[in-house]
Amino acid sequence: MIKRSFFGLVKPKLHYEVIDEAPAEPVSITGVKQTKLFIAQSPGQAGEEMLKVGDPVKAGQKITLAPDAKAYATAAAGGQIAEISDFIGLLGKKYTMVTIDGSAGGDPGEDDAFKALSQSPSLENAAAYLAGLPGKPDFTPFFDKEKKVKAIVVCGADRDLLTTTNQYFVRNNIIAIKTGIDLLCRITGISNAILVVPQHLEQVAGSSGAIVKTVDSEYPSAHPELIMQHLLAADEGKSAAAGIAFFSAEAVCAIGAAYSTGKLPMEKIITVITKDGNQRLVSAPIGTPLQSILSEFGETLNEGDRVIFGGPMTGVSVFRTDHPVTPDTDAIIVQDAGDVMERTDTACTNCGECIRVCPVNIQVNMLIRLLEAGEYETAADQYDLFSCIECGLCTYVCESRIPVFQHIKLAKHTLESMKAAEETNA
Repeated sequence: MIKRSFFGLVKPKLHYEVIDEAPAEPVSITGVKQTKLFIAQSPGQAGEEMLKVGDPVKAGQKITLAPDAKAYATAAAGGQIAEISDFIGLLGKKYTMVTIDGSAGGDPGEDDAFKALSQSPSLENAAAYLAGLPGKPDFTPFFDKEKKVKAIVVCGADRDLLTTTNQYFVRNNIIAIKTGIDLLCRITGISNAILVVPQHLEQVAGSSGAIVKTVDSEYPSAHPELIMQHLLAADEGKSAAAGIAFFSAEAVCAIGAAYSTGKLPMEKIITVITKDGNQRLVSAPIGTPLQSILSEFGETLNEGDRVIFGGPMTGVSVFRTDHPVTPDTDAIIVQDAGDVMERTDTACTNCGECIRVCPVNIQVNMLIRLLEAGEYETAADQYDLFSCIECGLCTYVCESRIPVFQHIKLAKHTLESMKAAEETNA
C-alpha cells in the first residue's frame, strides 16, 4: 500500500503490478438483492421524466432519463425500481441514481432489444447499447467529423497501480480479445488495430491478430497520453493523437461477447485490496453496492477509514457504503485510518521534486501557486495546465503534502465549464 511521500536524490520509480502466471479465479459476488445505477443528467434535465418507483426493469434493459437523452445505464439484474434520487459526483457532476430491487415481485425476465440488433453489428447500435458494458467502451471518437479515427488501440495494460483487470483479460481471454477487435474493425471500417500490453505478456498477445506493442513496468507508462507519445507518434507522426480510439481489454472482450451471444455481459472484474493489504480479483455485477463487497471479505469500516474507487494514484474516495460498482471501476482499496496520509496547509517549499518526477515536464511548483490562488486562466496560459496527464506523481512526492492532483482537476473542470457556458451564451 502506498502510504507516504518521500524526498531523495533519485527519481522515484513506481512499478505496476505484474501477473506472471494465470491468476486465481475471481471471487464471485452473488445474491445481491439491490443494484444501483448512475445515469448522467443533462443541464436542466429532471431525473424522473421517464422513470417511476415501482416500474419493472428487465436484466439487460437500457435505462434513460428522457426520450432524447444520450446518456443511459444498463441494468445488470431485473427487478423493480425502488428509489430514484439525485447524486452529486466528482466536481459537482450530476447523476440520477436508480435503485433496482431484485427481491420485489416476480422476475421480469431479460430484455431482448439488443438481441435482434446483434445479428447486424453496426457502430450505431454499438453506441446505443454497449456504452454501459464493463470497461465502459467509448464510441464517441468515431462520430467526430473533425477528427477521423485512423487506429484502434486496445490497452491490455492497467492505467493505475495495484490494478490488474486488463492484464487478467490478456492472460486468460486473448481469444475473446481477438473476437472483440475483429468486431470493432468490422463495424468501424478501420483495419489498423494495436494491442498494447506489458512486456511480460507480449507473447500471449501475439494470438490477438493485432499489432502488438509493449510498455515497460514503470508508472505511468501505460497512460494513454504516454502511449501515444512514446509508442504511436514514432510510427504515425505527432498528429497520431488526433486519430486514435482507445478501448480497454475488458471493454473489447465485452463487445465481442455481446455480439457473439446476443446478451449484454454485465460482470465487472475488480481488484479489491483490503485493510490488511491482501489483494484479490472480484467479479461483481455492475451496480453492486460497496457494502456487498465489504461483507464478502468480512471488512468493517471504522471512524477515519477510507475507501477508494480506482487505483492509489488517481482513485476517488467514496463516502457511502451503497456506492455502486460502475462500468469503469477497476479497483476498490480499503484503507485503515492509520494508513491514511494526512493533508496539510503547508506552503510549497520549492523543493523541485514535482518538476523532476513529472512525465510531461510541467513546471508544477509554479503551477500550484497559481492554482491555490484561483488564477486558473494564467495557469493554463503560462504554465501548461492542460498538458497535465493527471498521473498523480506530483502529489505522491510532495513534501508539503499539497493535493496537487486535486487542484489540477478542479482547475481544468472550472475552465472547461466556463468555456462551455460562454459557447452556450454565444
